[in-house]
Amino acid sequence: MTSPVIWAVCASDSRGGAGLQAALAQAALPDENGQVCQCRSIVTAVTAQSSHGVRSVQALPVSVVEAQWQAAIEDGQPDAILVGWLPPDSELIEWLVNQLSWMSAPVIWDPVIQATGAGLPQAQASLRSLIACARVITPTREEACWLTGMNYATDADLARGLQNAGAHTVLISGGDSDPMSEWVTDRVYSQVHPGEPETAVLSDFAVHQKRLSGSAHGTGSHHSAAIAVALARGERLYDALLRGSVMARAALKAGRDAGFPAHHRQPYPNCIAAMPPATGDDWPLVTPLDQLPVARVRRPPPMKDNELGLYALTDNLEHLESLLALPVDAIQWRVKERDSEYRRQTLAALNLCRKAGVPFWLNDDWRLALEIFPDGVHLGQEDLCRADLDALRHAGIAFGTSNHTEWEIARSRAMTPAYLAFGPVYPPLSKTLKYPPLGTSRLAVWSRRYRSWKQTCIGGIVPGNARQTAACGTGSLAVVTCLQPGADQKNNADALISALENLRSTPISESS
Repeated sequence: MTSPVIWAVCASDSRGGAGLQAALAQAALPDENGQVCQCRSIVTAVTAQSSHGVRSVQALPVSVVEAQWQAAIEDGQPDAILVGWLPPDSELIEWLVNQLSWMSAPVIWDPVIQATGAGLPQAQASLRSLIACARVITPTREEACWLTGMNYATDADLARGLQNAGAHTVLISGGDSDPMSEWVTDRVYSQVHPGEPETAVLSDFAVHQKRLSGSAHGTGSHHSAAIAVALARGERLYDALLRGSVMARAALKAGRDAGFPAHHRQPYPNCIAAMPPATGDDWPLVTPLDQLPVARVRRPPPMKDNELGLYALTDNLEHLESLLALPVDAIQWRVKERDSEYRRQTLAALNLCRKAGVPFWLNDDWRLALEIFPDGVHLGQEDLCRADLDALRHAGIAFGTSNHTEWEIARSRAMTPAYLAFGPVYPPLSKTLKYPPLGTSRLAVWSRRYRSWKQTCIGGIVPGNARQTAACGTGSLAVVTCLQPGADQKNNADALISALENLRSTPISESS
């Protein structure tokens, strides 16, 4: 497989923590399949700096920058283009805007305005023309004010101003936010993106991370570089933004933990980017802009009764009765087409499950759940926008969530669900989804990362792949089609149970 390629159009940082060095560090980090990203450099300036400050900046002539650009093209087109600090040279910036207008790769721009220096007013119009080139722009609030000329605007108005100027997605970074807050919050303002339904669920949202003490050089550069690398690898937009926040925090932690020598005024730069933590308890949480996380980065409450185990989904009473004759651990009542008999049949299904001692989960219909009190209600991402989660919590009704992307997991975790459902693992047998299959490699990563949360997985699971799927470690298999009534129903159930029991007898270690 050909490695993805980013171009880094930025300054070289002799201190090793920002600019080109941050891009190289992020590109060198392997993904979950061990693949690294190539990083071709188009250096705009050479700096001499230490922890005591910037000693010298030598901007390169446009001709030298253009020669690097043409050399990069000779080796092929990029999958993403990272633009970082640019010298206040109108000729250079106008040349770059013209070049970017011909490129199809997404452009991620970290507008490091504060470091641009004395020549900034002369280059202001040219720098603003870069906005229209950006697929993602990652300014601080101060930089957003300068770019828009809206010094006292809200973050939302600043973002709309940047979008009106041509940017697609604006991430106003929260590193300079209130130091007394327990959260560092990045605010994202995006647009609906074809093929990525999560963008239609929440076009604007907040990414929260627990605040770390201290500071480190270059975290903003790592943030934007990580986004560029993720997009180059074909990650979804929201997952790429989430990855950027994760890596900015990892860079801060690595730089902070490097120590504070007596003769240094600041911590060492993060010259080698750190991998994010193995577990997800301190990974970002996503909420609507006007909310803070409910989870407070803590473990969810335990589910009632049994683990999910073999988790069977059904939409009719005849099928339900056949399932209850099997060793299923939980039932989800999933009726998509609701008629006049829906409520009566749902109550009958609930009573059958209670008599059998099998937990009953109601799909989507949180309003009915508040009337009949099932063990829990399963909510899709769209349902999370509408459901009264406080009412469910007050009534003691658990809820689980569907999760197809890393961003959706971060959104779910902020609400403290009883379980996370990952999928589709394989192409579903029962319906067509807008999300590509996860595969077992990613499922295993998610299972390890979010080990402190109850989990299940769904999508195309059959006896032939059950053992491989269970080995990923979720501890539960959610199935629809292969447990339909028929001659193979009992044998299929036995095979699925066997796969889960094999996992329980050989648990996955935390380091695996």
